[in-house]
Amino acid sequence: MWGFCVLAGQKVAQRLHLVKVDEQEVALSKGDGGPETHPFDLEYGTDTSGLVWGEFLSSGHKNDTWSTAYYGISPSLLTRAIETLEIDPQRFTFVDLGSGKGRALLVASRFPFRKIVGVEFIAELSAAAAANVARFSPSWRTCRDIETINGDATEFEYPAGPLVIYLYNPFLPPVLKGCLKHLAKSLAGEPREVYLMYVNPAFQLLMKKHVPKFERQWEKVFAFTPEEAEADKFGTGEERVVVWKYLG
Repeated sequence: MWGFCVLAGQKVAQRLHLVKVDEQEVALSKGDGGPETHPFDLEYGTDTSGLVWGEFLSSGHKNDTWSTAYYGISPSLLTRAIETLEIDPQRFTFVDLGSGKGRALLVASRFPFRKIVGVEFIAELSAAAAANVARFSPSWRTCRDIETINGDATEFEYPAGPLVIYLYNPFLPPVLKGCLKHLAKSLAGEPREVYLMYVNPAFQLLMKKHVPKFERQWEKVFAFTPEEAEADKFGTGEERVVVWKYLG
């Protein structure tokens, strides 16, 4: 987590022109079966690989500066984290804020959620997610209703009913605060059962301040599979997950 935060800070400095950008870092995976392709994409023919730092993608929105990066989640980690919630997925809508190329949406479709929604404000990434959803058809997929939205997570209108909200450290504090305040406003209008899952929870202290009615449920470290660990660009084999719950 510390390494990710340091790198994210460096990228923000680059976007503010405080340090020079190394153009070699622009190289991204194209999902072509090369060494940069994640095992998940090799198995399912999708394009969710690559590490895309925020300064190399722009929506023209004022919040561009505060995105961290696109980097797909470990599929085994997300699967086990959702299982650990011990919920009936059929009652819940799964919402990924900062959904990027949509790997988390695809992995979440293993569970029979009422619906799965990804919100991504970079048009290129949102389009990639939509294409991935269209081509993704494993035998284990149980949720068929997946929607990709090209929009601002701080303004997203949450669907009615119980929610599982998922974050893979997509935003730096200015945008994360905006998301949490908007979520609190939505829940004030319609109190309901909500789980918030924060992977690599670099700025989790903001939770207590901006959504104080959420109760911390658990914190766990999940190990990657050996294949995922070998493909990890940060050289790690595990990730920390914290979950909060709002009962309304």
